[in-house]
Amino acid sequence: MGVINKLQAIITDRTTMTRQRLKNIYIFIGTITLLTSCGLPKEVLQVVDSRPKEMVEFPVDYCNLFPTTTFEQWDKDYNAFDRYLTRDIMQTQMGLSYSNNDVHIWWCVPSARTHVQLDTTTMITDNNKVVGNWRIACNRTITYEDSVVYADKKFYRTSKVIKDLKDDDVFLSMTADKFKLYAKEKGQSSFKKIAIKNYHIESKRYLMLYGFSKAGAAISFVGLDKEGRLIINSYYVQERKVKGVYVVYQATMSQMIFKKMTT
Repeated sequence: MGVINKLQAIITDRTTMTRQRLKNIYIFIGTITLLTSCGLPKEVLQVVDSRPKEMVEFPVDYCNLFPTTTFEQWDKDYNAFDRYLTRDIMQTQMGLSYSNNDVHIWWCVPSARTHVQLDTTTMITDNNKVVGNWRIACNRTITYEDSVVYADKKFYRTSKVIKDLKDDDVFLSMTADKFKLYAKEKGQSSFKKIAIKNYHIESKRYLMLYGFSKAGAAISFVGLDKEGRLIINSYYVQERKVKGVYVVYQATMSQMIFKKMTT
């Protein structure tokens, strides 16, 4: 919860962000936060309980694309994905900035424009393929950093898994227009409802979850890997820089990968 606490402090000091956007932060950044006591429908629970959860180990950069780590090419690669950003997506983005001594800091959550991008080979070409019941296969949080020192024009890249929730169970039901997410934390005996939202897939790669209006939607990247698993990545991004000295691009990704359940 440390990241969320820091975000709350920044929000209090820097903005009058709406309650809807603040709720989006709780849903999409860090670990899953249980919101209500409503559980899975009985018929679904029977199917889930009859089958063991199957977690899968994935590489830290699984199905991700990164800019080339050269001073000349990084910006070009980063900007190449802007062609997928539509007006509806950009209306959901709220970036905030402030300064700490000589360091200028900018951040956005959940972000649709990050230096870590879901591989375009996972794009959703048929929305019917996401309809159905899904069970978690990977549930983790990873931080990726690209930094550059201007004096030597050299990029540095690091990545680190900061949380791997192997013991939690997550169930997702998707209809043609509804997204229903449930979770059972380690040590708990029952599933609890996380979110029931309308959804829309934009540009074949952005998942928009919303209540009444897309303008208040929470944005994640969504895709299907070659094995048919559903990938949902959401990002908190931060840029830290001292003009003329260095810049650091940090993306903290909350990743859920689901395997489709068969009846």
